[in-house]
Amino acid sequence: MEKLIKSWENLPLTKEELERRREKLERLFEEFLTTLGFDWKNDPNMVDTPRRVAKMFLEFTEGNFTPMPPVTVFDLSSMEVDEVVEKVPVFVGPIEIKSLCSHHFLPIIGNVYFEYIPEDKVLGLSKIPRIIKWLARRPIIQELFTKQVVKTFLDLLPTVKGIAIYVKAKHMCMTVRGVNESNAYMVTEAFYGLYEESEDLRANFLRKIKE
Repeated sequence: MEKLIKSWENLPLTKEELERRREKLERLFEEFLTTLGFDWKNDPNMVDTPRRVAKMFLEFTEGNFTPMPPVTVFDLSSMEVDEVVEKVPVFVGPIEIKSLCSHHFLPIIGNVYFEYIPEDKVLGLSKIPRIIKWLARRPIIQELFTKQVVKTFLDLLPTVKGIAIYVKAKHMCMTVRGVNESNAYMVTEAFYGLYEESEDLRANFLRKIKE
């Protein structure tokens, strides 16, 4: 787990390096189409396809070479709040994600539901979906992505009392090929802290997802 997480923490690329990679991807996809037997240079519907595909894959994997979105953290200890307020869960969802399957590089499209119980700090509300979307913008395995979200928010809020996450997604590698189950979803969930200890908290979190 730790090794995988560190492998994702790549440095941002310069515009020049991004353009170099885009051009290389474009040339490689030209070869890909030629190998499949397509006369793409003389097909008006394909002549610009290598450029489009190169741009698309850079978009799908941008989380691997762009910095994490800026995070705003608010200090609850500076506010007049009592113990009851500190235990109020913060729920956000559904957060739509679009990613790629690490096995086949086909799209994964789904929703993430996230909740945490703050201790002395809270995150700016809009930052939660931004971070989750950024984490999804790379080739993923859904099981590990779910754990990665928990790990990332633990790093941002080390004193957090609990974290819950639920991910429901369709994997095109299963819906358009292989078993061809177009209606099947994959669901993963993870709980940390108070959510591990309390069945009521877990049930309350899952109830919100179904509402």
